[in-house]
Amino acid sequence: MKINKAICGLTLAVMTFGGNIFAVSCSSKHAEEELVWMEDFNGKSLSKKDWNFETHEPGWVNNELQSYGTSSENTYVKDGYLIIQPLKTEKKGGGFSFTSGRINTQGKHTFTYGRIEARLKVPKGKGFLPAFWMMPDDESFYGQWPKCGEIDIMEVLGNQTDTLYGTIHYGEPHNQQQGTYKLTDGNFADSFHEFAVEWEPGEMSFYCDGIKYKTVNDWFTCRPGFEEVTFPAPFDQPFYIILNVAVGGDWPGYPDASTEFGEDAQMVVDWIKVYQKKTYNEDVEKPVDSIAEAKADKSGNLLRTGKSEWELLKFQGGNADLNVDGDKIDITPISDGSVPYAIQLIQSPTPLTKGNIYRYSFDAFADDARTIITAFTAPDHGWIRYFPDTDVKLTKEPQHFTWDFRMTEKSDPTARLEFNCGNKNSLSPVHISNVRLEKIGEIDLSKAGLNLLPDGNLIHNGQFQEGKGRLANWKIENKIGADVKVTNTNGIRELMVASGKGKSGLDGVIVSQDGILLPKGKQYTIRFDAYATKKCNMGIRLGDFSESPALSKKSQSFEYVYTVPETSEYTLELLLANPATTVYVDNISIKENTCLLNGDFNSSMAAWELYSHQNAESKFEIAETNGNKEAVISIGKTGNMDWMIQLKQNAITLEKGKTYHVSFKAKSDMNRTIMWALQRDGSKDDNWIPYSDTHRIDVTKDYQTFEHTFTMESATDKAVIFTISMGAVNNVTIDQSHKVFIDDVNIIEEK
Repeated sequence: MKINKAICGLTLAVMTFGGNIFAVSCSSKHAEEELVWMEDFNGKSLSKKDWNFETHEPGWVNNELQSYGTSSENTYVKDGYLIIQPLKTEKKGGGFSFTSGRINTQGKHTFTYGRIEARLKVPKGKGFLPAFWMMPDDESFYGQWPKCGEIDIMEVLGNQTDTLYGTIHYGEPHNQQQGTYKLTDGNFADSFHEFAVEWEPGEMSFYCDGIKYKTVNDWFTCRPGFEEVTFPAPFDQPFYIILNVAVGGDWPGYPDASTEFGEDAQMVVDWIKVYQKKTYNEDVEKPVDSIAEAKADKSGNLLRTGKSEWELLKFQGGNADLNVDGDKIDITPISDGSVPYAIQLIQSPTPLTKGNIYRYSFDAFADDARTIITAFTAPDHGWIRYFPDTDVKLTKEPQHFTWDFRMTEKSDPTARLEFNCGNKNSLSPVHISNVRLEKIGEIDLSKAGLNLLPDGNLIHNGQFQEGKGRLANWKIENKIGADVKVTNTNGIRELMVASGKGKSGLDGVIVSQDGILLPKGKQYTIRFDAYATKKCNMGIRLGDFSESPALSKKSQSFEYVYTVPETSEYTLELLLANPATTVYVDNISIKENTCLLNGDFNSSMAAWELYSHQNAESKFEIAETNGNKEAVISIGKTGNMDWMIQLKQNAITLEKGKTYHVSFKAKSDMNRTIMWALQRDGSKDDNWIPYSDTHRIDVTKDYQTFEHTFTMESATDKAVIFTISMGAVNNVTIDQSHKVFIDDVNIIEEK
């Protein structure tokens, strides 16, 4: 049994954890902090009051080899230490299987802010990836990974045990910021070291053995088509602690003949401690980006010429010679490698500014006909494409190529231009000249208007999560000096109006949103939640619609149907003044009164979103042919599970006992199987029951219409998800690039 003493400084206080007595002080390292939780692993076994075992199949994430289970051979407590032991077992039919351990404190010990630290040593051997990290207790609060956020306090590659990585993941597109710390003597496998993160509102610092090696303070979270959530989201919610050892995967690579699965494969954890201050000031602001516009030359070209401005990159067996003479570029492949980007010519950075309209052009030919790929990409922002991967078919004769594109993403000072000349079944030399990027106009962002959001809502920031004070897009008329703000207690954000004792009508405080474009004759459902500290009324107005719902101390959901009399821009007004009363309002929406929104994609991607797992590659766009719009999902690889690519629409209402008819058109430029369902939202409890059953359908190069009628047997559900899954359906993994097309999606309630 190890000795349990946590003595820091000279002034000691006594604290008890699980029957063990610890001497704890406020040392200089924790001057304003108190020890709020400690795990010393001094029991006979891992405490189920503190820890959960996770169970996952191989390949669940990152193409890892191990399965996670509850075996005491993989995860156990011994002599006051936690041991996580990866194991390799020979299969009867040949080959090997791998098991390991992964435990967490979800739902048992969660923390928002503080210093989270552990003393441990890591396994060594190629293919091992141990981790001490954190995830949100409610991953659905800001949306699926990476929008929810992730804090990696310690990761060390098993074949590089002198180097530590501390990382945060966030945003959509996926962003990460990573720090590294390299030992000058020894390694993290042969002796214990202390790893920590100090997490404050608006700032995170990573430590190794008390040495700070990385500080970050400029993250974000956002769903596609929505505004950013108010900083410091997503790192302003409760996170839980995770310990695990992965075997194999995209980052560490895979075990080889040198990898041993004995004692050296163990992660050994001595203790975990969490310190917190009594209070934290969450009124912080994100640092302002200072992104300078790219400077154009006299001809208006934003790109640069000359040999020093271009870099030739080589991957996966690719090799080539590069010659640059002024604006003339010659690429002579020697070996084309195994992927198109095996030979890659880049100019970086090429800053791109949100709101600009660009014209991209160049001249090119090849010694023999061949294809190259060009794009503007985001190496620091999840490799999204500002200008998509575009096949360029070259001939022996020089051709001029030109495209216009709009920069609608956040400004990016580190964007880059790429020419990919790798594996396209040709070693023909490529000749490029006169490469230009010109600004030809601007998008009028001020007139973009409050259009339909991806969830079908015409109200922006209806959950009070965005902008300064979380009041973006709302106007406040406060005639009585009421306290009007958005609450933020335990992650609960609601509009709060606290009125004094003076006399006033409901219009003493009006909170409104304008610019809501509604077409004549359509029906819309107005929804919101509200309650008050005592019984009272509030007012709601939209055009000629007016109601005064009665509020009580218990939150109620209110719903009204409005038929639009004339096409116009409307203003929604909430009248909230009540003497000596506090009124709370949340979850405001105005949605078309139909089962499924924008099924013909005429409103672009509105009401739809694409989920793409980190093991998959896909993107979602709208194409138009002869005036008809359709959804196009471009897939680079499916991942290894069916759900890893999903076109989905949330918040669909299915009522118990009613019958629904589902239909849509689908095709693919390669024959394959896809899958669809109307299913329960199981993001909080992992219950994804498919109300419609799950349907696998075979798609071909020609559009087919698929139909199904069913009766809702379960209780009424207003949060149903319609999904079309395009991952590894029927366990068929596809690594060949292809496109799936979807159109005319309808869910109709049968009378």
